[in-house]
Amino acid sequence: MSGDTKASLHTFVPWWAKIAAKVTLARLPVPMRAWHRIGLFAPGFMRDPDYAIRVFETHWKRAGAPGSGFTYLELGPGESLATAVVAWAFGAGGGVLVDAGDFAVRDIAAYRPLLARLAERPGMRDLRSLQACGSVDALLAAVNARVRTDGLRGLASLASDSVDLAFSQAVLEHVPLAEFAATARELHRIQRPSGIASHRIDFKDHLQASLNNLRFAQPSWERPWFARRSGFYTNRLRFSEIKAAFENAGFWVSVLAQDRWDAIPLPRESFAAEFRALSDDDLRTSGADILLTKTSQ
Repeated sequence: MSGDTKASLHTFVPWWAKIAAKVTLARLPVPMRAWHRIGLFAPGFMRDPDYAIRVFETHWKRAGAPGSGFTYLELGPGESLATAVVAWAFGAGGGVLVDAGDFAVRDIAAYRPLLARLAERPGMRDLRSLQACGSVDALLAAVNARVRTDGLRGLASLASDSVDLAFSQAVLEHVPLAEFAATARELHRIQRPSGIASHRIDFKDHLQASLNNLRFAQPSWERPWFARRSGFYTNRLRFSEIKAAFENAGFWVSVLAQDRWDAIPLPRESFAAEFRALSDDDLRTSGADILLTKTSQ
């Protein structure tokens, strides 16, 4: 399926039809990786070498371009472990990728284009030893990267004050609502006092890039069989709530960018009752970039 076809489907299929289709498809006896191959339920775009390099470099620069030997954490790598390779090429000493499940492609051939693209860039480490790796496990060992696929438990297993650069790209909105505060606390615990976290947050629904997810009352939305199992779950926390959660965890939050719709994209009366009283600013915020530094131990 081409990118143009996916974009057309995303634009023109109504949000309610997408919910019906995803709820149905998620219950078919088809492995999730098969859906990923045709573009459904795909957790991210990091298999594109240029995108993977650009995302990491953006967060790395926002963190002050840490020098050789820095440690990193990527929250939510999705279908690709590209960050492990890119971070090593940029001088990392090692790091960890933490996700809520085992979504990543484990075919070494999928990482060859990334290695080739990095080899073309000036200032990168010598990649010949990585190009000789015959498996993804060997590649991860060569770049001193670990992968955890158990979400919050994986974060809790990491050493305190051990990460120089933590980052995520449109992932925080997917952290389960009941786990968000604990996730913020764990991110604070593992970040070095001198470290920086950089996060891109997407506040749009994952149905039609609007706020259709706010139409549902909390008990319905959070049912295990509904949004979370069907690939369109977001925790629906708004910008002020995410900012407050990180501040409560002990972070100083610097807002680099706050993207806004010109107007609230849907009438307030279309939202579930618990969302109708939200501020205009929260309901107009479609995305944000933030930096987190530690204010307390």
